[in-house]
Amino acid sequence: MRLREFVPLINALPVAHQAFRSKRNTWTRFYGNQRIGPTIRNIFGEEEYVLLSRDDVFAYAAADDLDQFVMATIIWGYPRGMRGNHVRNLSQRLDELLACLRQAKSDGINDWVKHFFAIDIDGLGLSTYTKLLYFLRVQVVGLPALILDDRLIKVARREVFSELLPLTSIASHNASEKYPDYLTCMHTVAKDLSVDPAALELFLFVFGSNLKPPRGQPGGAGNAP
Repeated sequence: MRLREFVPLINALPVAHQAFRSKRNTWTRFYGNQRIGPTIRNIFGEEEYVLLSRDDVFAYAAADDLDQFVMATIIWGYPRGMRGNHVRNLSQRLDELLACLRQAKSDGINDWVKHFFAIDIDGLGLSTYTKLLYFLRVQVVGLPALILDDRLIKVARREVFSELLPLTSIASHNASEKYPDYLTCMHTVAKDLSVDPAALELFLFVFGSNLKPPRGQPGGAGNAP
């Protein structure tokens, strides 16, 4: 199955408006955290819920208050909360993370592997870090950053879309090293299809796990009614 079949849908996706709603109660346990508590309270204000879109997070990134930007990104990406003690761990190393993000935003990232593996912050995985880079519009190996998480990795490994065959070897254990390959493939495909790379990423996130090629095509075998 080819992504080209879905170009009208990809172009019609309201990428900037993709939003997630998060309950304040999910985050109140961090209100006493001196580092991030005030920031979380500012994001929610007096509301019981906050609805954050990609456009909202880009606005936080542009406002230059990286504390609020990081927490807004985390709330957008994990509206039901992060697992374990990830938020607390990040709060303890937040200044270190902010320094990395400022440098990445200013200079770009040319040696991805050296850059990413130098950041040894418990709770900061590839999914979270690529969200931060995407919203900061960081250039990684000369290409605009895109989000890469477990869901997108699973889509690439399904071998459903012929254009993504270069990514079939990507997996949870090697995705960090292969992130530049992911960017190269995604931007190449997006250019070939004349679609926004972020729209392509959103299409794969929303639909990639729920589309099946016709029977007889690769990935199309399976039970029939």
